Amino acid sequence: MGIYEDTDTEAIRFLEQPWTSETLVELRTGKIKTAFGPKIRTAIYKSTHNAPINVTKLIIGADEHAFEYGGGPDRVLLQYCLQHYDRWRKELPASEDLFGPGGFGENLVARYANERNICIGDVIQIGNVLAQVTIPRQPCYKLNHRFQAKDMSRRAQELSRTGWFYRILKEGTIQTGDKMTLLERPNPQWTVARVQHYLYHDMRNEDAMKELIQIKELGAEIHDIFANRLKKQYENQQRRLGGGDSLTLDAWSDYRLTQKTPETSKIVSLTFTAQDPVVDPEVVQPGSHVRLRLGGKLVRAYSVISGDTNEFELAVAHSSSSRGGSRFIHTRLQTGDVLSVGKITSSFPLAQNAERHVFVSGGIGLTAFIASARHCQKRGSPYHIHHLVRTSQDIALRHYLDELDGHVTVYDKSQGKVFDVEKTLKGIASGAHVYCCGSERLMDAVAESANYVGISQDRLHFEKFEISTSGDPFTVQLSETNRTVEVSGEQSLLDALRDAGLDIASSCEAGNCGTCRLVVKDGRIEHRGTGLTNEEKSSSMLSCVSRGVGKILIEL
Repeated sequence: MGIYEDTDTEAIRFLEQPWTSETLVELRTGKIKTAFGPKIRTAIYKSTHNAPINVTKLIIGADEHAFEYGGGPDRVLLQYCLQHYDRWRKELPASEDLFGPGGFGENLVARYANERNICIGDVIQIGNVLAQVTIPRQPCYKLNHRFQAKDMSRRAQELSRTGWFYRILKEGTIQTGDKMTLLERPNPQWTVARVQHYLYHDMRNEDAMKELIQIKELGAEIHDIFANRLKKQYENQQRRLGGGDSLTLDAWSDYRLTQKTPETSKIVSLTFTAQDPVVDPEVVQPGSHVRLRLGGKLVRAYSVISGDTNEFELAVAHSSSSRGGSRFIHTRLQTGDVLSVGKITSSFPLAQNAERHVFVSGGIGLTAFIASARHCQKRGSPYHIHHLVRTSQDIALRHYLDELDGHVTVYDKSQGKVFDVEKTLKGIASGAHVYCCGSERLMDAVAESANYVGISQDRLHFEKFEISTSGDPFTVQLSETNRTVEVSGEQSLLDALRDAGLDIASSCEAGNCGTCRLVVKDGRIEHRGTGLTNEEKSSSMLSCVSRGVGKILIEL
């Protein structure tokens, strides 16, 4: 314990100023849903409400709790201090876009009340409800996933920025804008932060624990922890904080750009090295991509050419239609810079039952197939790359192509060497699988020719390295809250929703993987990308590339 220490004495003094009343800034409730992976259920995503909501001694409105100890009479309302978010954004800039009101799953958002000036047993009137402070919130591993920081739960715990719970003494209604007023303070010496000191720092102070278990207003969960410690029974906090092996966050890590090499006038190769290397790194698998945080809310995914989880290589083309990613990499990213990098994920793998692998790449699309071709070469699996470029000056990653010599055909348009897609596909064996990554025109040609020569859809695999996301502006209405979001002609829906403070899962952000799909309840969609089947398009859309027509209704 004690890994993190808050050394900002000025900020602490401000937080410790006496609190007696303020205005409720936001009121939030939420439903349980699956997030952060198939094994994790959470109600941390809560929507705002402007109308009055009923509060009983067991629940606020239709709010839900996924945690096994969530809910109950000691946990009806969770409050969090709005000022903490400013500090989190400065301390964890890689996740700054995730820190905003409601981020910690709180029901009550207010500005000045905090763990250092709120005490156990405080009775506070909110609207016509009487609520009493019961326990500090004990943060769990889901905060690590929520804010994409491996140690977020421990940071919040040890810095006393967790929030706190209330029981309800008098039922009634609460709404945004209600005044919050301190009516009683039976335990002025026991702030929430001081209780947390003995929970997480001075954990064997028996005198303090004996005093704490005598506080009748203290909630049962924390009372029992201190009572058990007096019996020399100490709880294991690691599972709560980390989630265990199967639920541990394995998302963002820091990597340093150690090499940036011009490959062509428009393409650079990039080598990233882990700041915290591991003894047994995982080798990059065929069809892998990785997400990079490129500053602020800008997150982009790129194919991984080679390497392992300690060091890997990418190549990125400077696109004329860049939404910021390739422009940032080409003009701002410098050797020595450190970026937050997501987990390397195989999203475009080789077909297991293929007798032969045929790769068709256009320009920078080659990056999707280098690792796959090297894998085939190592395993002795039959393969061939058909690589299309406008001129010989556009050929990047030549050393990899030399390594794969004999299995690569380069089609230089300027030299009159044209790729005859129909002839090529006619000549492949019946058990071969075809993979294509390139422009929309190239992919359409491959799809049409494959259909003409009788290659079944299950033997075709497409990945777009670039797709247009612009178009006519449209309006999105959110079914849960009736909130509307305007999407400009140059924005993707995904970016517009994130700008509006909504956290939408995504991965490739090029319309390939389907991670960012949203449920469409009404309206017309201009579908783009390959991440949805025709059947799925009737009720879903890809928020990273597809666009609405006019006004659409979606469900998050």
